[in-house]
Amino acid sequence: MTTDLNLTPPNLSEVSASLSGAKWVMERSNHSQDVVRRQALRLQDTHALPPSICLYLARKGVFSEEVDTFLEPKLKMLLPEPFLFKGMPEAIQRLVQAVEQQEKIGIFGDYDVDGACSAAVFYKVLTYLGCSVEIHIPDRFTEGYGPNIQALQKLKDNNSTLILTVDCGITAHEPLQAASDDGMDIIVVDHHLAGPILPNATAVVNPNRLDDESGFGYLCAAGVCFITCVALLRALRQKNYSDLPDLLSLLDLVGLASLCDVVPIKSLNRAFIRQGLLVMRHRRNIGLAALADIAGLDKIVGEYECGFVLGPRINAAGRMGNSDIGVRLLIESDHEQAVSLALQLDELNKQRRAIEQKTTEHAIEQAEIQLNKDSEQLVLVVADASYHEGVLGIVAGRLKERFARPAFVLSISDDNIAKGSGRSIPSVALGNLVLAARQSGILLTGGGHDMAAGVGLDLDNLEDFKAFLTQKIATQISVLPQREFEVTSTISVAGCTADLVDKIEQCGPFGSGQSEPKLLLTHITVKQVKWIGATQAHFSAYLDDGTAKPIKAIIFNVAGTQLGQALKSVHDLGPLKVLGKLKRDEWRGGNAVQFLIEDMARQFN
Repeated sequence: MTTDLNLTPPNLSEVSASLSGAKWVMERSNHSQDVVRRQALRLQDTHALPPSICLYLARKGVFSEEVDTFLEPKLKMLLPEPFLFKGMPEAIQRLVQAVEQQEKIGIFGDYDVDGACSAAVFYKVLTYLGCSVEIHIPDRFTEGYGPNIQALQKLKDNNSTLILTVDCGITAHEPLQAASDDGMDIIVVDHHLAGPILPNATAVVNPNRLDDESGFGYLCAAGVCFITCVALLRALRQKNYSDLPDLLSLLDLVGLASLCDVVPIKSLNRAFIRQGLLVMRHRRNIGLAALADIAGLDKIVGEYECGFVLGPRINAAGRMGNSDIGVRLLIESDHEQAVSLALQLDELNKQRRAIEQKTTEHAIEQAEIQLNKDSEQLVLVVADASYHEGVLGIVAGRLKERFARPAFVLSISDDNIAKGSGRSIPSVALGNLVLAARQSGILLTGGGHDMAAGVGLDLDNLEDFKAFLTQKIATQISVLPQREFEVTSTISVAGCTADLVDKIEQCGPFGSGQSEPKLLLTHITVKQVKWIGATQAHFSAYLDDGTAKPIKAIIFNVAGTQLGQALKSVHDLGPLKVLGKLKRDEWRGGNAVQFLIEDMARQFN
């Protein structure tokens, strides 16, 4: 067996506070260091993978027997038995009836990427099967989140005999009860956390039902919709239907939704994203292809492009009050109309960015005022009447990142209702806290995931809400955790090769719950420093450890941060340890690579 794998752990003991103030720790694992060492050696022997990749996989418990499946996740190996999902038999029975009788079906979706993709998946499947479909995406500002009886009634009045709520509905008890009392057949297909009582509906398919034991609660709504469609086509085959839609051609929508909804990147989600990105390369979805062109994407679309280029433009429709443009783009079959819709989304996204910047600056000021009074407070709750409701989730995420604690950002209406979004840190499950606050009567509305949630409450209850959150969070964590960076392995500049980038990409996709390998360069001299960008916000340099030609490196939006202040005098710091990710250098092309810096620390040994 090969024994030349460098398993000497990097000396991180002195990096209790890096230049950014973070602590560096060894990449965590459920396995002992001895098991990781033995399995990493075996991986190098059986698969000839680079040492850092062997360590990365071994720590994740991906041993020699599972490596091929992990590096090439296949849907046929990972798709579950659909009827393991609670509510699936009832949902499919009603959907089959709708297809057989060619009923008109109404779809009520959410106004984010996951909601748009979920609605588009069902639209494409059901229209192919001969059903007429009408989609309703609520206006964020006049209707709010989730089903409302007026919209459901309108779908019924327009002759829909069956209504699907997708990416919403699990907490819509009153509207769905009213719809049921009015004789409407409704199927809820959702993934948000459910309470102990389910809404009154013909069927409720949600792996996050308390009684669902399928184990697929980590899926986004589009993933649940896809599996529901798998079950529907299976049932139709048993009834001798032969002309059925190609579900695999819709994986670009499922992959896009999985990335943009920040669900855990594991198991089936990895396959959805990996296969979805492959489908996206064929540009079969005319709307997505038009949006990519308008956004200037002239390269292969990957995780970043989905999450930070395409996703925000689709989201801009709901954020800026034109909620149905996103889903209209995704189901459009005419090229010229798709280009028109893509242009509208691009313009809305520009407007959203300008509003977001202004709101973020104000919210940061308000957060700093709160922290000046109590620097140890466990949660930030910022509210203002000037905030645009469409950017609150983004701004909450900015506060969470900047101040390393859960944050809520709320807009106050003329009738003193505060509505907004929260974003959390890994150690605080936000969705459960919001459900508890709603059940306690503090909130009028609320729901979400571990890392993100939405709320609505009377302004008079704002301080009670903050106190409730503080008290509940204090039972989970006594103090706010110091920001940490997990280190995969030490590497030299000479080891930063295009081949290693290829192997890292094979370990993807990366995202929530599936971090990208963090590589550590030591004894680094920084050369050719430049501050770049329109506002000089990005730090660019070359990193040299004497083992090879210096490697190009960059860190984005660092000006004004603690790390950015330190880098203003980088040449006075002496040799450095540099932590980051290795990426292909798209600008220079070929085999060129660059190092995306995440943090730096002084080299004391």
